[in-house]
Amino acid sequence: MNNKKSVDIIRDAVFSSSIFKEGGEKTLNQSYIPNELKFREDNIRRISQNFRPLFLSENRGIEGFSTNIALTGPAGVGKTVTARYTVDHLQVMAERHHIKLYTDYKNCWTTRTKTSILRSFLRDQFGVASRGFSDEESTDILIRRLNSEQAYLVLILDEVSVLPQKDIRGFIHLPEEFGAEHRISIIMISRPTEWKVTLSSMVSQRIADVIQFQPYTLEETRKILDYRAHLAFKTTALSEDILEMVAEISDQTKNLRHGIEILYRTGRAADQQRLDELTPELVRRAKNDVFPELRADILEELKTHELFAALSIARRLHHKGITATTIEHSFKNYRIICEEWGLRPNAEAAFRNYLSTLEAIGILGKVTKGVKGRKGVRARLTIHDVPAAVLIERIEVFLSKRFQKS
Repeated sequence: MNNKKSVDIIRDAVFSSSIFKEGGEKTLNQSYIPNELKFREDNIRRISQNFRPLFLSENRGIEGFSTNIALTGPAGVGKTVTARYTVDHLQVMAERHHIKLYTDYKNCWTTRTKTSILRSFLRDQFGVASRGFSDEESTDILIRRLNSEQAYLVLILDEVSVLPQKDIRGFIHLPEEFGAEHRISIIMISRPTEWKVTLSSMVSQRIADVIQFQPYTLEETRKILDYRAHLAFKTTALSEDILEMVAEISDQTKNLRHGIEILYRTGRAADQQRLDELTPELVRRAKNDVFPELRADILEELKTHELFAALSIARRLHHKGITATTIEHSFKNYRIICEEWGLRPNAEAAFRNYLSTLEAIGILGKVTKGVKGRKGVRARLTIHDVPAAVLIERIEVFLSKRFQKS
């Protein structure tokens, strides 16, 4: 291919027309915070009420203030966006009341220790290069800086259960380092299983409020997706039928994030094919990609017995009211599944290795809970993001194809 033709291809790809409005593509990003947050007014109000003393105290810049609250609920129900939306508006209000308020958001899947969270905040907010400092030294720098400015910090910790337990306790007790002038508030975001099994007993006495988020209804899902679609796409790109289709898919999983992701991927596919509207076929294809941990290539890489292990957990969690299961119970299910497919089950030690593989690639989550009268902790197993019914369907279809080939 000659150079001129290559340049023409690049120019055409960059400047060709798009189904998205200018800047619209970013409004479907997971990190985007819309100007209007629908159907979470009660949650916004309740989060905000926890910060009333900061604004109503006569000596608010001197006395100090801190609170710890927790937001719990399944994936895709608006916990993160509600927390960030509310805290952003609290920061604007604080500025109007001449209160110095710093805010920071950390997803603990990305920033996995208390040390790294403190270091990144000091670097980004104060320009302090604290690399090599201990937790105690970083904390001391933070305390002295906030006290000198008579400032406050609201720290949002998303997926907080990923942090080591000692780090979670460290954050909860962090305000005590200030003495009488507490200046740090923590908003912890967690899924219900991790909260009930691991976090609640550990930090409940230090939590001022636990706010539970419920899934959106179908009608709420439809209205939110309509709002986000109009932010993202040109007027002629989206029909009511397509919107209804995406809303129904999202409602099946009770995860609004899936619907938004489907809109994004469908729009990208339409651009690649030079279409001026979203089509049902593109939506169907996007639906198969909205669970990235279940991509066909990842399932292809898993061994048959690893797929059996995932299936054993998914079947258990598919029962109503069951949010987590044990290794022992899952191993029994695994042996039954082996019999169904005509293979000899492997030993429990091998089964545990399968679970470690599933955890490493993000399909499986582990939470731990102390068992009364025993030393150590007992692991309980759960599934992140992917509904158990979807996981069962995908694995069984994939296993059928694999066994047919063999």
